[in-house]
Amino acid sequence: MNHSSDHCSEIVVAGFGSPHGDDQAGWRVVEMLERWSVLPARPVSITESTQLLDAMEGCRRLILVDGCRAGRPIGTITRLEWPDPRVRQFHNHSTHGVGLCNALQLAERLGRLPASVEIFGIEIGGHQPFEEMSPSVVQAVAELADTIFSELCETIHARAVVG
Repeated sequence: MNHSSDHCSEIVVAGFGSPHGDDQAGWRVVEMLERWSVLPARPVSITESTQLLDAMEGCRRLILVDGCRAGRPIGTITRLEWPDPRVRQFHNHSTHGVGLCNALQLAERLGRLPASVEIFGIEIGGHQPFEEMSPSVVQAVAELADTIFSELCETIHARAVVG
């Protein structure tokens, strides 16, 4: 990765996932973001939620992407900010061992939680071994990667204009 911004270490985009069906969504968003050489953030793929603690080193803004099951149509994107109580409702079940909420609570207790934590969820369906991602989730992954990239670039541009 070739990041041209000094802000890349301060912003982390962490994609949660597993190799099973729609649960790959978070990883795929990170993979798409890694393709942009000017990404003003540090993208990280997370397999086990406790890896998040290491990924947050020096982080001031954390953007999380995870598959969720909130009873909405597959491919629906939700956006929440920690500590919104809906985070636990939407991201309570995990194929990653320790759940997303528990990892954030641990980081909070250890004083390592950044000031800004955003959680994007993509409503998933199947997550069985060897399953492919459903078309709705593939579309949501592309849309969310574009959204995150655009917002990060706008944030960095705004800082440059003000600073």
